[in-house]
Amino acid sequence: MAMKMKKALYALAINAVAILAQDLPRRDLTGYPDYKVEFNVTGIFRIFGSDLKGTIPALAAGFAEYQPGASIGIYNYTSSEGSIAGLYTGLSELAPAGDDAKLTDMMPFFNSYGYLPTEISVATGGHEKRGTLWPAVIVVNKENPLEKLTMDQLDRIFSSERIAGWKLGANDNLASASEGDNILFTSEYARNASTNIRKWSQLGVEGEWADKEIQTYGYVAPGFIIYMQRKLFHWSQKWNPNYKEYVEEKQATADDYGKPVASESMLEELSNDKYGIGWAAQLHIKDYPNVKPIAIAQNSSGPYFQMDAQTVSDRNYPLVRDAYIYFNRVPGQDVDPKTREFLRFALSKQGQEIIARLDKYYALTLPELKSQLSRLE
Repeated sequence: MAMKMKKALYALAINAVAILAQDLPRRDLTGYPDYKVEFNVTGIFRIFGSDLKGTIPALAAGFAEYQPGASIGIYNYTSSEGSIAGLYTGLSELAPAGDDAKLTDMMPFFNSYGYLPTEISVATGGHEKRGTLWPAVIVVNKENPLEKLTMDQLDRIFSSERIAGWKLGANDNLASASEGDNILFTSEYARNASTNIRKWSQLGVEGEWADKEIQTYGYVAPGFIIYMQRKLFHWSQKWNPNYKEYVEEKQATADDYGKPVASESMLEELSNDKYGIGWAAQLHIKDYPNVKPIAIAQNSSGPYFQMDAQTVSDRNYPLVRDAYIYFNRVPGQDVDPKTREFLRFALSKQGQEIIARLDKYYALTLPELKSQLSRLE
């Protein structure tokens, strides 16, 4: 069985390279660390969760060339949903997830072990293609003179006053789990109603917009909305009460009630709503010339970036997403050597070349790759 699995993985990798040979890596990987075996992996090594659009099987095939003693079992039964369950039920060593892990994914893990799972990114999400972890593009009606926003302004536009937010781990960082880390609710992230942004004048927009209410639009499906709550609201679920919720067309009912809540209906509305703002996918907004994207900065000091292939690949656009893998690391102890070897390969020049050639996600920048590697130490 192990030999059949290994042959299948090799075949998959060869086919992928043959089909995508014209798609060269988008990034110069000069200076990226070569993978060197530090531990010989033998026996079963299990991966349970999303295949990350073929990335996990392809990485497994490349890893097998260096680690012929490894019998890699890949179980994609749950996609991203439930991947972390493979860790706390003892079914796997690695849990790849195509979405940011939700609080409800992590709480059972914490309740089982008393600490949080460790999160590591192996790639930067794509900028446009469906299913490639594209980032939110902030859009307004093309007649709106607004050109740029900060992440804090986005929080105060799209969310509501809150008495607290969630903190994950001592440093609000899944990679820095230490003994006693928890998922805790804290007023550190509170803000009152006076900090809300509800009128266009609060953003410096004058004329007919000044006294008009800002109408908000966006997604509601968990894979999308959790990412925005994490990026902007400290995991709070309190959205602006006027927030209009939409889903991808495939998630809407196939009848007359489904069309008004499909994502492209949102862009049709925004095309006619001079006082609206929404977050959407580049793959859709390019077909709607009456909406325009807004440049985003981490803070008012700038710089501000429009979302495009370069700013996403370079990780300058503040709303970029990541292809995450979660694993169980006991605080204060070394990473399991099998797990460490696979992740070292994924974060090597050879692993990043595989990711780039698949043309689903972007290879990590070298500074980000080094940051992720440090999480294995």
